[in-house]
Amino acid sequence: MRGVFLPISSLLFSIVSFGISAAEPPNPLRQLLGEKNSPTSKQMKEVGRATNLSSWVTSVAFSLDDKILAVGIKDRIELVDTASNSLTKTVQIKSAGQVRSIAFSVDGKLLAAGSYQAVILFNASTFEPIGELKGHRGYVTSVAFSPDSRRIATACEDELARVWSLPAEAPPLILKGHGYPVTGVAWSPDGTLIATAAGDDTRPTKPGQVKIWDAVTGSSKQEFEVHTKAATSVAFAPDGRHVLSSGIDERVYVYDLDQNKPIGFFGGHSRPTNAVVVHPDGETAISISGGRAVGKNELMVWEFSTGEVLASVEAHEAKITCMAVSHNGRLLATGSQDQSIALWNVAFLAVGIPDAVASESPPADADLAVQVAANTPAAVESQAVAEPKAKGLRAGIIGLDTSHAGAFSKTLNAEPPIPAALGYRMVAASPKGSPDIKASVDRVPGYTEEVKKLGVEIVDSIDELLKRVDVVFIETNDGRPHFDQLLPCLKAGKPCFIDKPIAGTLSDAIAVFEASKKYGVPVFSSSSLRFGKNSLEVRGGSIGKVTHAETTSPASLEATHPDLFWYGIHGVEALFTVMGTGCQSVVRDKTADGKIQVTGQWSGGRVGIYREAGGYQGKAIGEKGEASVGSY
Repeated sequence: MRGVFLPISSLLFSIVSFGISAAEPPNPLRQLLGEKNSPTSKQMKEVGRATNLSSWVTSVAFSLDDKILAVGIKDRIELVDTASNSLTKTVQIKSAGQVRSIAFSVDGKLLAAGSYQAVILFNASTFEPIGELKGHRGYVTSVAFSPDSRRIATACEDELARVWSLPAEAPPLILKGHGYPVTGVAWSPDGTLIATAAGDDTRPTKPGQVKIWDAVTGSSKQEFEVHTKAATSVAFAPDGRHVLSSGIDERVYVYDLDQNKPIGFFGGHSRPTNAVVVHPDGETAISISGGRAVGKNELMVWEFSTGEVLASVEAHEAKITCMAVSHNGRLLATGSQDQSIALWNVAFLAVGIPDAVASESPPADADLAVQVAANTPAAVESQAVAEPKAKGLRAGIIGLDTSHAGAFSKTLNAEPPIPAALGYRMVAASPKGSPDIKASVDRVPGYTEEVKKLGVEIVDSIDELLKRVDVVFIETNDGRPHFDQLLPCLKAGKPCFIDKPIAGTLSDAIAVFEASKKYGVPVFSSSSLRFGKNSLEVRGGSIGKVTHAETTSPASLEATHPDLFWYGIHGVEALFTVMGTGCQSVVRDKTADGKIQVTGQWSGGRVGIYREAGGYQGKAIGEKGEASVGSY
């Protein structure tokens, strides 16, 4: 199931099974590529196009509220209203050449435009220029604001990247070490690292480079040189651990910074890949291609975990040069050397967000924006992009008797916003407690006050909650009412995360997923131990096929819940993460000191054992060795 509740690590747990530890022959990196015509592949819906612009489109960026699309072309920026597809303003940049890079600051206050030998800073409300970053000796190919909007990184053809503190009163920090033009720059989500891409597309025999830098000292921390031709862009995944880069060699590489190595590549494009971005869902990569006589100018959407292509389209008649994803995850903009921009509906990636962006049919008019080329404010004639009533994703909580309710609220409602959660907010909660569980009812008042301080509205019923939210966190500590709490959510079409325990009985747990299928609404439940780093490495094949595994975790019991239902999920989840599904039989026993022990038999004589203990740990034995598992 695809959903906004899954951390990026959950989606990358199997990617290492497609990659290996060395990039050099005779063991080249494995290709991450699914079938373009798989059952899950979707047809991209075009929801607007502006053609006959005055020059190539070289950069695009969405404003913080997604209402404005800034489009960089020669000597100017065109501002397009995404709700009406109409040109609202033209910002002239004297003697700029091509506006090769453009970005809004994370706080939405600034717009930066990189062109020849300069970066111009604009007020993002008035679009009046307020400053300039000077000193570049060539085109500025990429600009990126830090997560706190206090710094800006720039990439330039002069083989340097620079980091400027704002306001730019002091000389920039210089990132020096590439031997080729720097083509891309990106910040890690926590602002501590900067990734750069480099390469020279005029020297096809020279490799592409990706470097990771300390954002404070400017020291080089990691270097990768796996692209056989110039690298064209770079992007961080929301987990801060994985980095992606595109290149002239038609590949998008995925790197694991913790392992200090590339772990695979996506090879689905038939032309050079010119850019890659990560969708706000954290699960999906989007890449564009074009630039040679042979092959297609493609826009492709694909999953990290399998390389499966979720959607693809030949998006333009010439090389696709740039793209951007809206913050709410519903729109994608592409620009091309065919002098057009296009808007695409990617709401199918944003689970829980209504598909309010596009109609089923493509635009009727193939030439929508002759007026834009003439720089007039006439409306672009295309199918309207409907303005959703709520920006981002509104989340609600059922149950305020667990610390998880406060933890999720702090994450979504953080000030300043956490980049990975930008646009998403916990807006309402319905307190629920179980009178016959003291640990439940005693906690409700305290956690209610905690989430109220975070701006969460307290409502009296689930029905009232559902009127205010797009998705639901079922956090009630007691698993027995979960099915009854879930049912109205499913009927209202609200995807749900169900915290542990998923239910109070096996029959209710089965009913949860049967109801999800019946109403066609996603449901997700898991222990966070499923995403433990060491367990994911083993699941990904680090020790080969696992033949024996043992895990431990606390397993306090609750009289109202059978056996391990109340708190045994953590160790059991870790065990199944490394063993996989297909357990054929189990025996519930006790250890010598009276603790719970459950032994499971898998096919082929494989054995998995869970034991009650005070900590979260374990060991797995595989065909190639053994490794620790079961910890965070």
